[in-house]
Amino acid sequence: MVEILCPHCEEEIGLDDDAVGEFSCPLCDEEFTWDGLLDDGDSADFYDRKSFWIGLGIPNLLIIMAWCAGAFLDLLHDRAESPTTNYSGVVIISLLAVSFLSWIALLIHGIRVKNKAMWKGALAGIALAPFVLVLGIWGFVIATDWSLF
Repeated sequence: MVEILCPHCEEEIGLDDDAVGEFSCPLCDEEFTWDGLLDDGDSADFYDRKSFWIGLGIPNLLIIMAWCAGAFLDLLHDRAESPTTNYSGVVIISLLAVSFLSWIALLIHGIRVKNKAMWKGALAGIALAPFVLVLGIWGFVIATDWSLF
């Protein structure tokens, strides 16, 4: 939300960050045009880069953590002297599910609070996910000497 002064009554009015066009002042009912530029010429449409990286990074970080944790648990299982249950698959699937749910949550939250950077980051994360997933599978196969064939 950007706060501007009405050109007619000089009172503060709140507009959405990406709002441009003709508006009617709620205080004096006079019409005015807002081009989206502040007095110093900067755009009022603020793009929060930190929110973009949160939307992009958190879900993909969870995918990377899933494969690393799976490889670590597989290594612990291989080094165990007594027979133990290998939980690496459960951890991988759980973190991948949390990753997917975090994409959905960040996407919905970004749209709901009108944080363009966050929902664009979440969409970019969803587009990047297949690459990160394949890279994780490849790394897991190398780290655990596991063969797909």
